[in-house]
Amino acid sequence: MTDRGMIRALAAIAAILVVLSGGLAWEAPDSGAQPSSPVAVRPLEAATEALIDFPRGIVLTGRLDITGLEMDASSTVDMFYRIGSDPTLHMAVGTGGFTAGNDSARVEVELDLQSDFVPAGVELGVFWRVSLANGSYAESVPTPVSWFDNRWEWQTLQSSQITLRYFDLDPTFAEKILESAQATVSDLEQRFALERSAPISIWVYPSYDAYRGAQQPNSREAVAGASYPGYLLIAAIIPEGNDREIGRVIPHEVSHQILHQATENPFTLPPLWFDEGIATHYQIGGTDGFLDMVIRAQGRGELFTIHSLNASFPYAPEQATLAYATSWSMIAYIRNVHGDAGIAAMIRAFGTGMPYPEAIETALGMSREQLDREWRAWISRQGAASAAPALAA
Repeated sequence: MTDRGMIRALAAIAAILVVLSGGLAWEAPDSGAQPSSPVAVRPLEAATEALIDFPRGIVLTGRLDITGLEMDASSTVDMFYRIGSDPTLHMAVGTGGFTAGNDSARVEVELDLQSDFVPAGVELGVFWRVSLANGSYAESVPTPVSWFDNRWEWQTLQSSQITLRYFDLDPTFAEKILESAQATVSDLEQRFALERSAPISIWVYPSYDAYRGAQQPNSREAVAGASYPGYLLIAAIIPEGNDREIGRVIPHEVSHQILHQATENPFTLPPLWFDEGIATHYQIGGTDGFLDMVIRAQGRGELFTIHSLNASFPYAPEQATLAYATSWSMIAYIRNVHGDAGIAAMIRAFGTGMPYPEAIETALGMSREQLDREWRAWISRQGAASAAPALAA
């Protein structure tokens, strides 16, 4: 199961330009050069070296060719980066320093990726900017820098839409993981008439102990996987030879990725119950007893309203499990009444960014209140049907 509160927070942050304080002040040699005419952008030749200090971050060293740049005490050097396919532009905090001559400079920046958590397994696009006193600046082209858990020796397998990285697993078993992931992508695209999705990167750990060092600080323990849709990234824990965990974890996390791509828009996210409901339907195993759980909760008057699960799930384990079961039951109801076409219509509606009540009405032809009532009535019918054999006996 995925810590979806964290994921949705990341998705919201992706819509904001994050600018951290920064700028390394320049102490230029006394060259006597005069400022040139203002130029908006000038090319900057730069070579970037990266030293991973996992899990804290990366030390980046830039070697800049500043030939012809009129540097003075007001000039600054900044490093910018993007994370994966996320368009958000970040400015690194200026924690390093630099040395320079007339034609070259060496700049060092310590990039903290733990405090402002960036999951391991993404690629950063890094570039340098020298800002001059006359308002012009010189900028280098982005350089890819890999941020990953370098405590392990990773192996790689690929399919048309999945890149799988793993260690301490038999290659034949790793192939099963890859096949499960690709099959889930293909089935979701075909079943719900989705456009071809972008490639997804999956990093598989063989145990929770191995994964723990890569986990976000203060996150819940004993997770089986984490999906970062904005980064096209999944981290999963699959012990060697455990086919059951392949079926439970991989389709679930891949479903999150595909739904995110199919519904991505600048305005809204699909409701959490819809996202988790589809993911739990695609996983194999781990949902036994969900229907009975929901039936019992309704009988006790403790069943969630579906709309209370739009944005978050409870943290307490028992209530969280009931939230997943409730979401599963809602998707079961919609597929039972409206079929896969109904799910596909909802995906299309959520992808437009229209408000939640309007999306429900557009896709299913009913209000959200009516959806909640009819789903509850369906749950009651399932409860009556399951009780009938016992009454007859």
